[in-house]
Amino acid sequence: MEFVRALCLTWLLVGGLAAAAPVVQVPEGGAGVPVVSKGVVCGPLRAGWTLATDGRTLKPPQRVDQDDARIQELKVAPSAAQCETTEERVTVIATGAFPRVDAAGTNFFPDEGRVELRGTGLDHVGIAWSGTPRGESQPQLIEGQDRCLAPSTERGTASCTVPVARGLPTDAALYWTPPHGRHGPDVTTYDAAGNVVAPETFRLRPGRVVLTQPLIQSGGVDVSRGPGSVALSHSEALASVDCGPVRCEVNEGTVSLRNVPGVDVSVTLRLRLAPRIYFARGEVLEQVLLETLPVLACPLTAVEGTVLRDAENAAMVVRLDTSCQHDPRKLLWSMNDQRARVERVVKAQDGVYVLLRTGGTSEQQVTVIAQTSRVEGSVVASDTTKTQPLPVPRASLELSDQGAIDFIPINRPAELIVASSGEQGRFVPRPVAGAYSITSRDGTTYVQGEPTAGGFVSLRFGYQVSTLPGELATTDLFIVNERVQRSVREASVPIRIESVVELVCADKEGKDEVLEPSRPHRIHYEMRNSCRVIIHRERLKPEQGTQEIVLRIDVTKADGAARGESRVEQRMLLRPQGEARTIPVPGQLSQFDRILVQVSLVADESRYALSTSDRSGLPSAQWTAIVSGGRFRLYTTATIPAGLYRATEPSGQLILNFGVVSRLALLNSEGQERLLGIEMGLMGMGLIPQSGDIEFPPTLAVVMGLSLRVPIGPGAAVGAQAWVAREFRDDITRRSDGSVIDSSRWSFIFGPSISVGNVGFNL
Repeated sequence: MEFVRALCLTWLLVGGLAAAAPVVQVPEGGAGVPVVSKGVVCGPLRAGWTLATDGRTLKPPQRVDQDDARIQELKVAPSAAQCETTEERVTVIATGAFPRVDAAGTNFFPDEGRVELRGTGLDHVGIAWSGTPRGESQPQLIEGQDRCLAPSTERGTASCTVPVARGLPTDAALYWTPPHGRHGPDVTTYDAAGNVVAPETFRLRPGRVVLTQPLIQSGGVDVSRGPGSVALSHSEALASVDCGPVRCEVNEGTVSLRNVPGVDVSVTLRLRLAPRIYFARGEVLEQVLLETLPVLACPLTAVEGTVLRDAENAAMVVRLDTSCQHDPRKLLWSMNDQRARVERVVKAQDGVYVLLRTGGTSEQQVTVIAQTSRVEGSVVASDTTKTQPLPVPRASLELSDQGAIDFIPINRPAELIVASSGEQGRFVPRPVAGAYSITSRDGTTYVQGEPTAGGFVSLRFGYQVSTLPGELATTDLFIVNERVQRSVREASVPIRIESVVELVCADKEGKDEVLEPSRPHRIHYEMRNSCRVIIHRERLKPEQGTQEIVLRIDVTKADGAARGESRVEQRMLLRPQGEARTIPVPGQLSQFDRILVQVSLVADESRYALSTSDRSGLPSAQWTAIVSGGRFRLYTTATIPAGLYRATEPSGQLILNFGVVSRLALLNSEGQERLLGIEMGLMGMGLIPQSGDIEFPPTLAVVMGLSLRVPIGPGAAVGAQAWVAREFRDDITRRSDGSVIDSSRWSFIFGPSISVGNVGFNL
């Protein structure tokens, strides 16, 4: 069978090569027909063909047993004399008897490339076709012809399957040809009576056109490149299409859809085929097709870490795939039915990133939708994603020389340290006009309050995701305030007291000399009233802030008594860039007066930025100076020896004694007496009679000698004396017999004493 079909196709091909010559075909056994309208047929004729006397009319054989005898190519010429030189030809074919084709029973299967003919006399009946497929980018006309080679042998109406080209449209032009005949514009067909048959007579209109391949060629409704479209294999086969709420219309090879409501839903198409066209679903033929297709939109992805909840005026970043051909700025964006504004668009290799500014949300998840326009309303992109909780900034402030602080200084910058949020994003500090400013140096961020600011303020931060492409990496997705408020005030840093406070005294030549703190100094007596405390406010720098100090000046005498008129105690506020202030040491100072100047910062943590790691106390300083004096002191004191012992014979105890002596003592560098001194004075001795056999009469004596004296208080001292005395007394007697004892007026006495008073001067 395949060999026979190949032979027939070869014959048709050979015939097609000769298609340039006119073809005249007439059923075998039919009447004679004119081959040419003018001229003559030159011959020669094959057996069975008869040429009439007019030389133009040719009668086919009554019966043709061999197929190669059915067709012959004849020369034709204007006259018989020109037959030798003529090049004109005509092809004559003796076809089989015309069949009876049952068009209503004929089925056309364009997807399978076959025609099922119904009728009688179908053996070698040909089918010619021509048509242009729909929906192809470069459609080309398909033409061809094939024959029925093996019709069914059943009685009555037979059937035969004729192959045709696959992909023909359902409205392709089909023509049947007589057995062994041809179809074409140069073919003239006669019936058995010799009458010309019009070509339209051979037009085959099958009773049913059956589609077997899916009519819809798209896997979904593609809205990524504009209005939704669905590709069709046979758009010409549709009588109507209904898409429900979606507006749709049939175009050449496609169905266009507009107003696609969303991309998370599907679109159902109700396709109604034209009359006589059916779709084969198994053994069932349908004329109404229902197809539900998902919406194929632009791939849209919300960038992780940018979709946050509970953030006001927040922005999110979405990424459109590179396959999407829509301009993001021309789309209408919404998030959970709230309008979103396109703020920035950045193109990258992996897609187009779109920054959408929204009003924020508190929902656990959001749906982002992009529509083409308000008119069409087609949703071209959508994504549903979960939101992340709003990250909280954690910041700390530090001064380079004091450590962490809990306020914003207005007189110096503080280093701002922001802890990581633990997410993909980062917090970038933002200034607040009228409250504080932000600067950056060498990769370190600093914050400083405005000079006129006061009260409390929360630090403000912008949230950025550094992994975003281009300028999006430095764009604030939202602004958030720190949950705590910090005071805005001056940062007073504890200073070294000696850097701004000086004790100045003149030397012996009258030149001012700055005394160092924490060291003893000696002031020349003539310059004792030149000492003064100078507070250099001009040395304070603005970044050190206002300093609060307490100044104390105390002057004590050589005996330790305080000089009240010289005492000073003041509490002061030192503001930077002020004028110097001088405070003299008041009072009339004397020899060996001790000047003590103490300056300390007031312990006020609300004022000072105190280090959290060093709690050694606030700085303080003190100065000490002594007024120079003599090397000796001569003074008079009242002495009460509790008991003197008279060592000279007759010796004995002198119970009660009282006198006034002058003492010459060596002084140390601080004006204090040495232990040993020289004394001279009048002493009343033996004022109370003593017990014993010897009776010393009360007497007045001039004493002179050495003494040891230890001060026990202002003007008081205890000591021990060893004197030589000249006594002014009566005779010494014995109690036992009343006899007079022979004794000298000179004696040596010693013993302890208590001294009160210190009236004298220094030498």
